[in-house]
Amino acid sequence: MAPNNNKEIVNWTRLMDDALIDAFMNEYNKGHKVNGTFTTTAYDNICKYLSALFGKQIDKEKVKNQWKTLKRNFSDVYDIFKSLSGFAWNPITQVWDAEPEVWDALIEAKPKAALWRTTPFPNYEKMMILYGVDRANGDESETARE
Repeated sequence: MAPNNNKEIVNWTRLMDDALIDAFMNEYNKGHKVNGTFTTTAYDNICKYLSALFGKQIDKEKVKNQWKTLKRNFSDVYDIFKSLSGFAWNPITQVWDAEPEVWDALIEAKPKAALWRTTPFPNYEKMMILYGVDRANGDESETARE
């Protein structure tokens, strides 16, 4: 069966996620995020950059879909760890450090936290800049249609 509309499926890798977040940071630093939303220019620049970098056709739809995935993952982590005492973000290991009994109490209260005890969350600091402020104040919330 022929692919629909000749669209190449992109399986995002960690390297590609890193490049995507760096591209968003670059556009953010250029002022291409207005009222909590990245501009069309930002998305056009990101698509061109990623397509050239990885030799794949990466269009705005693919970028937006992956960005939603990254934001959803960040939101999960942010919701678990926001305002918790006893935890410190370790930028070297990219995990939260805490005493075992502090972890145990959190996992008992929030079982989803168990995953993040040993799983690194790369680019957390960049996601805080790109999306954390919006996440903290409720801006850029998504509807089912988005």
